[in-house]
Amino acid sequence: MGRLGTSNQNQNQNQNQNQNQNQSAGLGTAGFGVSVRYNSQEIRKLADQREFPYKLASPKDYKAAQHLANQIHFREYWDAELRGSMYLDEFIRTNPDWQTTLTDAIKAKGYFQQLCDGKGEQLLEVIEHSVDREERFFEIIDQHQGDGAIKYWLGMLNIDAASDPATYLLIRVARRVGEVVVMCLKEEYRVARPSQVCPAIVPMVDVPVTPSFPSGHALQSQLISRCLEGAERPLTQRELLFGLARRVAENRIVAGLHYPLDNEAGFVAADKCFKLLERGKKFKLLLERARAEGQPKAEGHPKHEARP
Repeated sequence: MGRLGTSNQNQNQNQNQNQNQNQSAGLGTAGFGVSVRYNSQEIRKLADQREFPYKLASPKDYKAAQHLANQIHFREYWDAELRGSMYLDEFIRTNPDWQTTLTDAIKAKGYFQQLCDGKGEQLLEVIEHSVDREERFFEIIDQHQGDGAIKYWLGMLNIDAASDPATYLLIRVARRVGEVVVMCLKEEYRVARPSQVCPAIVPMVDVPVTPSFPSGHALQSQLISRCLEGAERPLTQRELLFGLARRVAENRIVAGLHYPLDNEAGFVAADKCFKLLERGKKFKLLLERARAEGQPKAEGHPKHEARP
C-alpha cells in the first residue's frame, strides 16, 4: 500500500530503486561480499586491441607478453580468514592426536569433573554475574561475533591488516584453528547450557546451538593472545593481553551463556593448542614474520634533537 499523496509514477520509481538496492545488498549477504559495479562490461570497448591479450602484430611481442603474464602471481597475504585453513590443515596433519592431547590437558585440571560435581554452585555464579549486564551490555553485543571480538586486539596493539599482514593473519589463524578445535571438544563433552538447566537464567542473546563446555570465546581469545605474545610486539604488556582474553570470556558468563569452568577449560586447551601449533613449519615461519613486523624501523625517520 502506497503513502497518501504519492503518484503511481513515484511509487514505481521507488519500487525500482528499492529493487536495485535489494539486488545489490542481496549479493553482499549471499556471500559475495561486494557491491555491484554497473555497466562494467562497457570498459572492454575502450581496450586497445593492439595490446595483450588481443593478438599482437608480432608473434614475438605476443610471446613476450604471455611470458610476463605468467610471472604475475597472486599476492602473498590473501584473505586471512580463509587462508587460515592452510594452518588448520598443518595443525591436524602435524598433530593427529591433538584431540586426545587437549582432553588430557583438561582432565589433568579436573575441570569437567568439577563442573559435574558442582553444577549448582556454577549456576549460582552465572546468576550472580548477571548484575553486570547493564554495564557491559554494548561490549557483550559487540563481542558476540568473532570479528567483533577480534577488533579489540587490533585496537589494543594498533594492528592493521595492510601494514601488519603477518600479524593479522596470525590472529585469523588462531581464530580458525580455535573454532574447529573447540567444536570438536564441545561434541565430546556435550554439556547443556546454563539456561537449559536453570530457568532463572535468561541469556541476553539467543543461545548458540552448540554445547557449553569448553567455551569457544575463551579458547579462541586465549589462543589469539598466546599467538600475539609469541609475535613479541614491542611494549606489549602481557597482563593486558591476557586480561583482554579473560574479559571477553567473562562477558559470556555475564550474558548467561557459559559456566565459569567452561572458560577455565578453554584457557587450558588454548595454551596446549598453541604449543601444538608451534610444531608446524608454516606456523613457525608466520610467527617469525609477525615478529619482524613488530620491530621498530629507525631508517628514514628524522632524528629528534635533544631538548635542553
